[in-house]
Amino acid sequence: MSPTLRTELQQAPSIFEGFLARFFQENAERYAYGELFEPLYLDMTEFVARRGKRIRPMLFLGSYRIFGGERLFDDSSLLRSALSLELLHAFILIHDDVIDQSERRRGLPTFHKLVEERLGKLDGAARVGGNVAVVVGDILFAMALDTLRSTDFPRELRDAALSHFLRYISDTGAGEVYDILLGTRDIARVEEADITRMYTLKTTRYTFEAPLVLGALLAGANAELLQELAELIEPVGLAFQIQNDLIEYHQFKGVDRLRQTDILEGKKTLLLRVAYDHLDDLDRSFLQLCLSTRASNDASISKIEQLIDKSGAVGLLTQRMEGLFQKAEAALKASSFTPEQGDGLREAFSSVRQQTQHTGTQ
Repeated sequence: MSPTLRTELQQAPSIFEGFLARFFQENAERYAYGELFEPLYLDMTEFVARRGKRIRPMLFLGSYRIFGGERLFDDSSLLRSALSLELLHAFILIHDDVIDQSERRRGLPTFHKLVEERLGKLDGAARVGGNVAVVVGDILFAMALDTLRSTDFPRELRDAALSHFLRYISDTGAGEVYDILLGTRDIARVEEADITRMYTLKTTRYTFEAPLVLGALLAGANAELLQELAELIEPVGLAFQIQNDLIEYHQFKGVDRLRQTDILEGKKTLLLRVAYDHLDDLDRSFLQLCLSTRASNDASISKIEQLIDKSGAVGLLTQRMEGLFQKAEAALKASSFTPEQGDGLREAFSSVRQQTQHTGTQ
């Protein structure tokens, strides 16, 4: 990656945060639906503006430049395109939190909890909060599409970007369905292939493939290069999802053992499936029993932790994660990307890995 691009990317987060704040200020009149909606717009603004890693918009901007885009990072249409990915992320998070009944997001109340708190002691406040959050998520989805649509990129590029964007949203929805339905199955009936498919659809597509492919597309990359880029990203995305599983497991073993995690919510992760595969029959039965007990208690949590540790799944998945990163590196070396493009992608992946080593990609 050139020193100039590195400097630009270091400046990009502050440019993006300023644009995000102005975007919601400038659109306040467009979404002025009256006194009932006004506090929701403020909550929506606060939720999207919460300090996060901004992985998706930063990958988009980096990819745009890596593949030859010439617009500066303060270009309004370029920033709108980057923002559309963050708005999509917020839409997904709000719906995800309702589905999982999560109470915290980035250290603050989830959106449905914000609505519930505004309602005070009203009967049914939790149900209303969930209902309103679903609808506000839908509004953010529409806002994301409109933001991407209303750029001044050439029409054929804009139409292609919207087509890809919609496909990524459909893939993410399908991945969410997999996540929900796999959660209803006994771990013995969940195949590794189903879990990896869920990871690819739910996370890889919109977290990594969407920003990198859309950035390259709007920079003018051809269809063959975009396909090669998408294929390169698949092992990287799976590696990062495994990293997320391992991070969450270390948090699960931490001080607050009853905090909401995928394990306590009954989700079927690769960590659980690998653990199950490497236990004997008796320990498998214990794991199935603990996972079938939805009520969290210290005894079942301790047993799950003991069984995962006993299986060696953490070490096995750590090796698999490193192998996937190596596979991506080999694919990068064998690709048709220019040396500069390869170096740029390599540094982008390295940067995301450094950012997410302790808290994941959310």
